[in-house]
Amino acid sequence: MPSSITKSITRFLAAPGKIANALDWRKANGAVLSIHIGSNSIDLAVTAHPSIDNPIQPLPSIPIETETKSNQKVLKSHILEELGGIVKQWKVCGMLVSWPVQKEGWCGAPCGRVLHTLDQIVQESKIVSASRPVCLWDGHHFLSTEDEWGRVPLYGVPTEKEEHRASQEQYREDGMVAADIAKDYLRHHFPEFTKMNANKASAASPSGKQNTVLVDPKWLEAYTTCAASAKASLY
Repeated sequence: MPSSITKSITRFLAAPGKIANALDWRKANGAVLSIHIGSNSIDLAVTAHPSIDNPIQPLPSIPIETETKSNQKVLKSHILEELGGIVKQWKVCGMLVSWPVQKEGWCGAPCGRVLHTLDQIVQESKIVSASRPVCLWDGHHFLSTEDEWGRVPLYGVPTEKEEHRASQEQYREDGMVAADIAKDYLRHHFPEFTKMNANKASAASPSGKQNTVLVDPKWLEAYTTCAASAKASLY
């Protein structure tokens, strides 16, 4: 991977807690933008502070269109202009980007696509900045079991399969869609509001029951530092 890509992205990576702090600070008029970068489109959702009702609002997806500049495929300028308009309109103070690691924790082609797209956004616009950082959000909440030699116990488990096609079974993880990223993030970083909203939903539900699953805190401990986020992007 070219060094220019990793440098431009890691410069603006932030720990998940920093995004939550920014949203707390700007709860009256700020928002977080959730982004899922797929192969054909960019899925978006904006999230206000969870102290208000229905804080998550999905936005229309932006189809991905590219053009060739200096022998490289890059996003067309109108995509960056549209993203910039959304950031300005909703007063975005941080971004949650779906980080599509495989279920065993390895990074495949979808992660490369995310990094490449973020690099273009950083280099060609002011959408991402020190005051509007990016957090890579892993929807699997993966806790690494890799030792210092890069060995993972999972790969030592015998299989009864006669054939394994990695392209179909292993490298097709596309990550969470934007609205689901937002819900997962709020459950974890604003549990008091999540519980309160769940109680409201339970009271309004005919059955009186609402199933709310909070994120395992052990996963957060491994993912709360900016260094951990940067390490993820360099995996």
